[in-house]
Amino acid sequence: MNNRRWPIALVAVLWLLSACGRAPAAPLPQTGVHLQAKFQVPAQIEGQPPSQTEMNYLLWLPEGYGQDPDQKWPLILFLHGAGGGENDSKFVMSYGLPEVLYQGDQPEEFPFIVVSPQAYPNVPWWEGDTLAILNALLDDVIASYPVDPARVYLTGLSMGGYGSWWLATAYPERFAAMVSVSGSGYRTATPPDEETVCRLRDVPTWAIHGAQDAISDPMANRLQVLTLGLCGGEVEWTLYPDAGHGETYVRAYRDPAVYEWLLEHSKP
Repeated sequence: MNNRRWPIALVAVLWLLSACGRAPAAPLPQTGVHLQAKFQVPAQIEGQPPSQTEMNYLLWLPEGYGQDPDQKWPLILFLHGAGGGENDSKFVMSYGLPEVLYQGDQPEEFPFIVVSPQAYPNVPWWEGDTLAILNALLDDVIASYPVDPARVYLTGLSMGGYGSWWLATAYPERFAAMVSVSGSGYRTATPPDEETVCRLRDVPTWAIHGAQDAISDPMANRLQVLTLGLCGGEVEWTLYPDAGHGETYVRAYRDPAVYEWLLEHSKP
């Protein structure tokens, strides 16, 4: 593991991206730190005016970024959990994958661009037109940075774990693989129908849960993983027997096997 720790909570670099989404060409941005960015939502989202005009997000650029102008980088979209009020950048960095990157606890080989959007206050990822806005954000990032579109990955924890299932179901052609942690499955009163789950058959999915989770039911998660497997999807299921809700994502995002597994998958 790389044990460096950055001395400040956030490098306050504000990139106001234009509507066409082009980032500054020079100078090269800092790598190995989180940059703040703002996405200007297009005037139309899937044929409808959007409910929001912008979305804030954190951007992580890996070490070595920009040295080879022809290099394409894999990208991870990370969806945070609930509980942050206004969901500001300090909250997003306080746990999950952004916190692991801030602490320097990621594997030494970590070749990913990481995009961590901030949810709208009191709006889960799967409500309203948030999923469509996230999809448009990915379009913008891929157009602005040297992302390999065949290696775009999705992960989230707790509320973001549910959101990962919803986003991958809405746009299965987008993602090469998905890892959902401590909130896996769809947060619905009744299980979704088989047709909905089977939209994920071509998105390799790894669900990670804690057996002691008192917030998100691991067995409901297991049921949806089994349903996806029956659809012919590639599924992985990990249950930490001694872990609760938070302990699970503290462990999962520090596991090198998670990132190795992601990199094993790419779109045709």
